[in-house]
Amino acid sequence: MSETGPGAPATPPPPPMPAGPPPDAAPPRSLTGEIIGQAPYILMLAGAFGGVAYAAFSTAPSALYWKILTPCFGLLCVVAGWAGAPDRGGRIRLVWTQAAHWAAFLIAMLLLFRPEVQAVMPGRSTEIGLLLLLALGTFVAGVHAGSWRIVAVGALLAVSVPLLAFVQQTALLIVAALVLAGATAAAFLWTAARARG
Repeated sequence: MSETGPGAPATPPPPPMPAGPPPDAAPPRSLTGEIIGQAPYILMLAGAFGGVAYAAFSTAPSALYWKILTPCFGLLCVVAGWAGAPDRGGRIRLVWTQAAHWAAFLIAMLLLFRPEVQAVMPGRSTEIGLLLLLALGTFVAGVHAGSWRIVAVGALLAVSVPLLAFVQQTALLIVAALVLAGATAAAFLWTAARARG
């Protein structure tokens, strides 16, 4: 008969169960898989630099490109932050905060196209202002979405603002943008490859 009660000797706790086998690691991705995985971030850079190059070539600035690009950036930020949202409420909050965030930045970008603003902005100021707003918006959206890759895209866009300010010839601007986008793509792929193994 076993004793129970306040004076009974304590029974030792059961020994800890051995941990099961570690979960299978994700199979390594091929170079093509890595490129596809990094494609949204590379497209964000290409879209931003493409818009600046487009604005530099056009005789009159067009807001249509930025009206299309900005919601695409917002959608990519939602997709990047979706998995990190803890529950349905977190996902709804992510969608609404990103929507409000990008709507505010789109309004700020569109203000740069107002005739009153264009009249006081010399030379390439519009392109520089657009890229600066997009850089800041992307960086902050990445912070809120919890995506270091979006933050990196925003930081890279911000670093390119002074470069754009100093580049005077349009051909050089395009070459610089392509080199910067290529370097970023290589950095993303290198980081993904290091994380793999």
